[in-house]
Amino acid sequence: MSPSFVHATTERSEQQQQKIVRKLEAPAVVDPRSETLVLRCDYDLRGNELYSVNWYKYDKMLFRYMPSLTPKGTAFSSHPDDFAVDIAKSNGQQLTLVSQQDYRKNMKAYEGTYACEVSLESPFYADYAVANVSSAILPKSNPVLEGLAPYQLLGDQVEIVCMSAPSLPAAEISLRLNGAKVPSRSLSISKLYPIEGTPLVSTRVSHKLFISRNLFPMGKFDVQCKAIIPGVPAAPEFKTEKRVGLAANNQRLAQDWLGLFASEADRQCICLVVFAAVLLALCL
Repeated sequence: MSPSFVHATTERSEQQQQKIVRKLEAPAVVDPRSETLVLRCDYDLRGNELYSVNWYKYDKMLFRYMPSLTPKGTAFSSHPDDFAVDIAKSNGQQLTLVSQQDYRKNMKAYEGTYACEVSLESPFYADYAVANVSSAILPKSNPVLEGLAPYQLLGDQVEIVCMSAPSLPAAEISLRLNGAKVPSRSLSISKLYPIEGTPLVSTRVSHKLFISRNLFPMGKFDVQCKAIIPGVPAAPEFKTEKRVGLAANNQRLAQDWLGLFASEADRQCICLVVFAAVLLALCL
């Protein structure tokens, strides 16, 4: 943001040239379903008298606090589809914005660059801080990665599937095999709405793969699925990784045989029976 709204005198003492506004505290990412957005201006007047605190979104003033006036706070009109200032919960340290009932409108209303400008009474001096806010519903978990067994045989045909947890906007998914990104033209991409009655979207990508020797340069094959939320630079990355081994024929046969039994209890029982049979054979 350009400091076009900041007023300053040409003559300032060395003390005044020090910043009085430490920071503007704001959520980097706000959920558009949230009823309010609260920003806090952290400043130190250094013993001087406060003249005003002005709150902005971009270069548009939202709220002005002047302790010398009655009432001390004044809200400025905004677009009908935008948020409203809660005057009762806004002052020289805090700005509270009240959302619309429609999350779609809130996506646009909340996001932007905000600023608080603090001015001293005498001699006049102003300082400010800015903060960027994005609006999104972030995934609650890492993506699900399916389609690969712990060990694969050479010649297997597999379909790797990766699906992101629900979010808004929809996540963008990238798939990496041994660190190399799979081109988007090789992926099948679709959008799903897993939670009925909500705007949340899951992204699903799949990639068909032939298991060949060159996938196992060190005897292991690494797969990574990463989901990012586009247009939300402050959002974290969500990723899931798997390491696949190269199976010997007898190892794969055992794996497939055990896979016929649905429950873990069945598999444990089978293993105990085999172990008992081996012990009996040794005793004989």
